[in-house]
Amino acid sequence: MDPLVNDLLQSIEESSSPSQLTIPDIVACLLLSTGLTLVIAKAYVFTHCGYSYSKSFVQAIVLVGITVSLIMVIIGSDIARAFALVGAMSIVRFRTPIKDSRDLVFMFSAIAVGMACGVQFYAYAAIFTVFMALLVMAFHFLKFGELSQGSYVLKMQVPAGKLDAVTQICKNRCKSVSIIDLNRFGQANDVEDVVYEVELKFRGLNRIKNRI
Repeated sequence: MDPLVNDLLQSIEESSSPSQLTIPDIVACLLLSTGLTLVIAKAYVFTHCGYSYSKSFVQAIVLVGITVSLIMVIIGSDIARAFALVGAMSIVRFRTPIKDSRDLVFMFSAIAVGMACGVQFYAYAAIFTVFMALLVMAFHFLKFGELSQGSYVLKMQVPAGKLDAVTQICKNRCKSVSIIDLNRFGQANDVEDVVYEVELKFRGLNRIKNRI
């Protein structure tokens, strides 16, 4: 058992010797991490859909990438530093919720690129970035995962007594129409706030708005 333990301890000591990186190597690591995460962030901006867009999240993609790169450079192959980093990061609590799972994937991608650049796997980081950007663009242009026929929510305010006429116009222009919510407000309840769930035909909502 003693030779086995000695060999194990020797291997740990050899692996824990810090990597000797020069200043140009660190600068190149940070610059490459910045460039690759900028590509990921640009792909995110170009293919983003919905209302949850945040400029700070786009900037965070780049900043997280270079931060992880520096962390990996500092750790190197030192096991003690790795455990110290885990203890330090356990103190920090991130309370910012990520609403879209797609945003979480982009954040993990930036972390992966930062880790690869930090351990000087530049080719792996570049290949992954190009592959992911092309895949995200393909999903966007091919509309992968989108339903061919979807329902939309149409909210409008109509004068009191005009609800039936507006509903009939929607029925003429849509495949299906259903009223989700209806509220009356105004000084004499003369305005109705109605919310429809509609399934459109080939024509868009502009024709409906023009008729109303």
